[in-house]
Amino acid sequence: MNDDFARLLSLKDTMTPWALRAVATLGVPDLLADGELGAGELARRTGVVPDALCRVLRLLTARGVFTEPKPGVFGPTALSRLLESGGRPISMGPWLDLDGAVGRGDRACVHILEALRTGRPVYERVYGRPVWEDLAADPALTASFDTAMAARAAALAPAVAAGYDWSTARHVLDAGGGTGTVLAEVLRTHPRLRGTLLDRAPAVTAARAAWGDTAEGRRCAFTSGSFFDALPMGADVILLVNVIHDWPDEHAAAVLRRCAEALPPDGRVLIAEHLRDGAAGPLLELDLLMLLVYGGRERDLDDFRALVSVAGLELTGVTETRAGISLLSCQLPQLPFQGIVGNHHQS
Repeated sequence: MNDDFARLLSLKDTMTPWALRAVATLGVPDLLADGELGAGELARRTGVVPDALCRVLRLLTARGVFTEPKPGVFGPTALSRLLESGGRPISMGPWLDLDGAVGRGDRACVHILEALRTGRPVYERVYGRPVWEDLAADPALTASFDTAMAARAAALAPAVAAGYDWSTARHVLDAGGGTGTVLAEVLRTHPRLRGTLLDRAPAVTAARAAWGDTAEGRRCAFTSGSFFDALPMGADVILLVNVIHDWPDEHAAAVLRRCAEALPPDGRVLIAEHLRDGAAGPLLELDLLMLLVYGGRERDLDDFRALVSVAGLELTGVTETRAGISLLSCQLPQLPFQGIVGNHHQS
């Protein structure tokens, strides 16, 4: 077998991604957190067939996810620790759980040919309604989506808090901020700031319960609503963290128009997104996932410049953080244009 053929075989790997999702859904990493267990005992605790589970675990052992110190006995690794419910630095479990919102979207991706032929998401074809309506109709799916997004936000929050000059800001509105992980970090890092968290009622309720009684929470208003409707007034920075990539251009521009309407003359819209410029594999994979599930897309700097212009804003600054996320500062066009700040790295 030549190297190219072997590489192609590795690219066509069908079973490893689904085997990984299956053990995450069953909670196998948590069961192995304290040490080794036999496949029979794992099967008993998860309600599956021992031989079938053993085959899955052996495939994942060959991929380095588990160990098999004795035949039919499996143990944890550094990789499986990331799948535990308390995995550090974040748990990947919510992203792989087939019963959760993200896994539900992943299952729709088998219809990729339809998306290629239509250029439209396939989620509605599979589940009977668009993704956001589907999540809103099921509290369990909503909760699992918020959990997954909070895990991602936890990895990005320090970069957003440190990567922007908040010294002149007074009040930040986090529009579509989920359970407020990023906003809480911004308020914690910058004690002068006040904040407003805006999102769907379940996310805002969860945020208030999680950190509403902290010092940060006491400087924050928790408001349920949609960023497609008129936004609360009074903030001089409106923060959008991984919001724009969820939507096609016309909807993304509508969100940005609402931000422009709510800004004071000296205000800023701060968009925190990964830029597609020179993107590596994971972001290109996400770009395709956004098409299949949400109808959104990843964008490069020129895409954002055109998009904010359509919304009545100007892109005036870009900060690239070491976390890989870029902070795009936008303002109303009557303010002096300050130029683009490129490749300015901060922690």
